[in-house]
Amino acid sequence: MCKSPNKTYNASSTQPASVQLSRIGRPYSPFPTAPPAPFFPTIRQALAATRHLLEMYRLRLDDSKMQRKLQRLDKRLLAVASQLDRIATAEK
Repeated sequence: MCKSPNKTYNASSTQPASVQLSRIGRPYSPFPTAPPAPFFPTIRQALAATRHLLEMYRLRLDDSKMQRKLQRLDKRLLAVASQLDRIATAEK
């Protein structure tokens, strides 16, 4: 890979390393190019699903220290969801 001051490029291409070609030959970037607002419901849903899975796993554990760690992680995920709601409300 070659590096310029601002971007990293593949040696065989002039495209940034973060851009890949999809199966049909179109450039694919892992970074969204659309405005973030439509993604908020999807992100909220993913956070809720993650919190649910963590809780189901936490309840099966016998190790109280690990349970507390997972409970703290759940609180952080809840805080992220709360901040996301505030951002979504502010954009409306």
